[in-house]
Amino acid sequence: MKNASHTIWRTRSAQLIATFTLLLALFGSGCSSVKTPELSPEDRKRDIQFMADWARDCSPYVELAQKHNGTPDYEVLLPKYLEYAEQAESNEMFYRVVAEYLRLICPAGHAFLPSEGHLRSIRGWTLLGCVDYGINPFTIQHSFYWPRHAWRITLRPPFGITYKDNKYYTDDDWWTVPRGSQIVKVNGMDCSTYLDYVKESTVLKYSAYPKDWTKEYLLVIDEGKDFKGWQVDFILPDRSTQSVFVHALRGLPDPRARKEEIQTVEAKDNCTCIELSDEVAYIRIKDMESGGDLSYVIPSRFRKDGKMIKAFLDGAKGKYHKLIIDVRNNPGGVPYYVYENLIRPFLNESVTYDEVSGFRRKYRDSLTKSELRTLRQWTSGRRENVVNMEEIDAPEGFDVNDWIFYRTTRRIEPRNRYNFNGNVYVLINRSTFSAADMYANWVKRFGIGTLVGQNTSSGYCTSISPTFLRLPASGMIFVVETELSINPEGRVHALFGTGPDIQLEPADPPRSITKEDLLEDEWIKWVIADVENRTAGDSVKAN
Repeated sequence: MKNASHTIWRTRSAQLIATFTLLLALFGSGCSSVKTPELSPEDRKRDIQFMADWARDCSPYVELAQKHNGTPDYEVLLPKYLEYAEQAESNEMFYRVVAEYLRLICPAGHAFLPSEGHLRSIRGWTLLGCVDYGINPFTIQHSFYWPRHAWRITLRPPFGITYKDNKYYTDDDWWTVPRGSQIVKVNGMDCSTYLDYVKESTVLKYSAYPKDWTKEYLLVIDEGKDFKGWQVDFILPDRSTQSVFVHALRGLPDPRARKEEIQTVEAKDNCTCIELSDEVAYIRIKDMESGGDLSYVIPSRFRKDGKMIKAFLDGAKGKYHKLIIDVRNNPGGVPYYVYENLIRPFLNESVTYDEVSGFRRKYRDSLTKSELRTLRQWTSGRRENVVNMEEIDAPEGFDVNDWIFYRTTRRIEPRNRYNFNGNVYVLINRSTFSAADMYANWVKRFGIGTLVGQNTSSGYCTSISPTFLRLPASGMIFVVETELSINPEGRVHALFGTGPDIQLEPADPPRSITKEDLLEDEWIKWVIADVENRTAGDSVKAN
């Protein structure tokens, strides 16, 4: 018996080691060799044409964004982008062409180049048979080149810049240039001429969007592969002059140049619970995806933060009258996280609600059952929540020959109720996106809290998750959105997002997620003050 048990143990150990080795091979993020794509001009043009064809048949937003947001017409600009692709001098330059054209064909919702780690995960889950995005997993590795070599056009000088009265001044002391020095020339050109130059002669020429944002930053654009920096002429505060070579630093511009871009120093954990006073509690959620890749196949990992919140609120024994849940700058993640941690534990009874979404018919008809199952797996369309799903008439303005619409009825049941019976305030802003936007939308639908702050930037997924678009020649893979959601007001959600119940003026975010800095946050101070005679929907100014 002992020998038999030992044999079984060794067999199971060998199986575990084999499984671990397989997972390591599938998901490992080491610096494996990736072949550099060798693309001909015709290859590059084929990718751009493929994107245009996809937009014509599958993109839910191109026409709507042109109508409501003034997005440039992707078809009108197609010949220009085909020319750009043909003339691209390198793979990195071609990537910029593709990235700019992607902005035209995916003008709302999810549209981005996933990281190499993300692609490795998709390859692994596909090989294990867990997901099906309609992409051959043995070709995914070829796409690793692009996130490794995607050229970021943004740079920054080693000092901050302030734009005031049509002039530029330094915000810091730098080398022999003191703070408050005026920038009068860049590379021998006055500032206005220099900005015209970068718009016409750098990668910005590939952008069909307005380029006025460069005016505020001035020194922000990479001028080419070997670009090192700028020759800048200054007038110093004592009225003397200097001409100095300013080395460019990689990354975003100095955040002090724009207050709304100040970055909060986040806590280490994804979820942070802090008592602000005897009556007010605060919970910060960085994203809706704690648990990493394994969370997609082991949903219980999503409940880690929920357990932390429950311990925090249950430990308070109901003493808090107000709870602030902060999802500002939350990029989203998986809706299941939201259900389990932020919705069900706040419900006193089940809620039933309807959602309406539409698809381009050619796209919907192209999906296999396996692909559709994958796309529904991690959205709000989890099977246990779905009461009914039926095809409905297309809303006014949508051609029934081109669109197909569905109404999905769902029921959410309470679970693991938190010990809290006070008022919930959810802080949202323009960087509240995807599953975080879904959370804000559900808070409003279910009446379980008050939304405070500014409009979200949407990303709401009604019945399927964003999918992957793979370009045939280069192998680039992008995350794209193919579903159009209609909000309860009858508007296209991706174009408007979720609005707050109480709108506050923009304010600097907290310096860090600590009690001291949070109590200085203007929006949090407003919630704590809680002026009772202000009604939902009023526009108020943060004091």
